[in-house]
Amino acid sequence: MPTPLVSIIVTSYNHDAFLEEALDSVFNQTWKNTEVIIVDDASTDQSVDIIKKYQQKYNCKTILRNTNYYSQKDKIGDKPIIEAMNMASGKYIAVVDSDDLIAPTKISHQVNILEKNPHCVMCYSAIQVIMPNGSHFPYSDLFLDGDVFHHLLVSGNLSLYIGSLIRREAYLKIERSPPDLVQEDWDMFLKLSRQGHFISSRRLVAYYRRHDNNTWYRKDNSKLMYRNRMMIINQWKHEDAWVDAMNNRWKQYAHPNHTLAKDDINELLIRQPTDPLLHFQGFLVAIQNRDLSKVQYHILQAIIHCDIRLKVLPKLYSAALKSITDSRIRSTILISLKHRLPEQYLYISENYSQDFQL
Repeated sequence: MPTPLVSIIVTSYNHDAFLEEALDSVFNQTWKNTEVIIVDDASTDQSVDIIKKYQQKYNCKTILRNTNYYSQKDKIGDKPIIEAMNMASGKYIAVVDSDDLIAPTKISHQVNILEKNPHCVMCYSAIQVIMPNGSHFPYSDLFLDGDVFHHLLVSGNLSLYIGSLIRREAYLKIERSPPDLVQEDWDMFLKLSRQGHFISSRRLVAYYRRHDNNTWYRKDNSKLMYRNRMMIINQWKHEDAWVDAMNNRWKQYAHPNHTLAKDDINELLIRQPTDPLLHFQGFLVAIQNRDLSKVQYHILQAIIHCDIRLKVLPKLYSAALKSITDSRIRSTILISLKHRLPEQYLYISENYSQDFQL
């Protein structure tokens, strides 16, 4: 069997407590035909010193950035991970974050699978999550093969970079993610799934740490996750699967128990003023605060910007007719309802007084 080159990208930022263990897991792979590219995004701890030590020992490639990419207001150039992936020359690409680690046979196991399945663009395997108290649990017990695009868009990610191996030929064909996007792996996996099939294995190949310095444990987690999820999903608005994906997100975020905080909604609306789901969350908050002007404003904006394909649109009209008493505005709402949803006009106009439920 041939022994193709594998490029292993290590992304580093302020994880000096975990970095050596991560790098040891990379350099101790049983698959020896590798090139290692370490990219550090201007760490302020001891990470760079550790990287230099490993660079001297193993003669690996390094990218040591002077300015943190994500702290820049106007982001210039490629993201650190993309900068490193663009340097890769291997047939396959693996990515290891500096606070995670991979099993010794991770690369060899996944290379063997992809070599036997040339139509597949990515292989992913089992991941264990390591909690701060040392306990472990599986990242996921769902393993799908073949065309996984619909599942990825509608239900979310199947894996993480740490558990995956990517065919570089497919990576080179896809569009790069927006500069402000943080959830890079989900976005890339969606685009890769349009290039070919995925293949999975249930063998444990990687360990993903959760700790206070993870991106998803930031104080602005809820706002960050919402913005990233919607940014990724809305890139696929032309796809039929987008409708199912958005219907799911409406069920999630339009529930009063899952609504974003008022300040987060207002801040997100500055950047996303035509987001109907944000406006509907603003509507729910305004109802709680008995702010009638905001109630009216947000529900009307939600209707105006809601895609006609979504299941929620008839319910938005019902909510507007129930909450707005101004006869002129109600008349305008009914005209819009008759134009956009003629088949449901009569039922909604006669039954809108019923309790609103998604």
